[in-house]
Amino acid sequence: MVISIDGKKLVVFMLLIGSFAAGAWVFNSSSSSSSSDFPLINKAVTVDIGKYYIINFRPLRLELEKIQKKYPQKTYVYFSYLNNGSWVGLNEREEFTAASTLKVPLAMSIYKMMEKGKLKPTDNYSVEELDLDSNFGELYRVGPDKEFTVEELIKIMLEQSDNTAMKAIHTVLLRLGIENPLGEVYNELGWQFLTPPTIDEEPDYSKINLRALSNMFLALYNSTFFNEVEHSQKILEYLANTSFKDKIAAGVPEDIIISHKIGIAGGDNTFSDCGIVYAPNRNYILCLGSNGGEEKVAAKFMAEVSKAVYTYVINN
Repeated sequence: MVISIDGKKLVVFMLLIGSFAAGAWVFNSSSSSSSSDFPLINKAVTVDIGKYYIINFRPLRLELEKIQKKYPQKTYVYFSYLNNGSWVGLNEREEFTAASTLKVPLAMSIYKMMEKGKLKPTDNYSVEELDLDSNFGELYRVGPDKEFTVEELIKIMLEQSDNTAMKAIHTVLLRLGIENPLGEVYNELGWQFLTPPTIDEEPDYSKINLRALSNMFLALYNSTFFNEVEHSQKILEYLANTSFKDKIAAGVPEDIIISHKIGIAGGDNTFSDCGIVYAPNRNYILCLGSNGGEEKVAAKFMAEVSKAVYTYVINN
């Protein structure tokens, strides 16, 4: 709703998270007023930052439900519109195999150790025999004793989803006395185990759900986990520089930046992809999962959902 006051347009916006009111209402935060005129109002409303506010996502939900019914495997969908927090979820709280999505909280953990002064990005580490893992990535080919900085290992782990780099970073953290490197990250994100470990048990991070994954990216997007914004920026930059162009990336134009992480658990046919899609003035988080079918079918499902979400967001 736009009200004309003295020839100026004041955009009146009411944040209705998850609203499914009839009709798609869109607000563009192009007010010429100053945020100081409205100190109690969200500054995103009163400052011209070019955001588009979409209230009604019910048509999108119905479309995603139709897509989901086309595929025989178990599927998971979580979408969150970052301009106002509205979201759509399908099986978003059900757990599946985390696989390589764990590399994101691992990177968050090691940057947190840097903020605590326990190591520096320029610290060197020599890859050990036990770090070598040929299941994903090519770093294992360098063999043992090859030296990398911690920052280089993080970059390789996130950009290439490399298992050897992941194991090397885990070893670095263990040598710092961090036996549960994911604990602080997961606690910050509000993750709860379906079966909480006892005092004598090691936490099992092999399972995840889309809400927890989305919270990781939300924490990075808003830079709430770190004291230094540059650490969130670096992780998102590395995740935007991956070579994985199927799944979510296949559903949006090539020039759109996506900071995302894939997960592949071939043993139980579980595949996932989660990240931030930087659609023009309409950034959103999209997390998708598939269990019980081949990867090419999972990738087709994710690409179809991704295209539907992008099209809806851009056209409203």
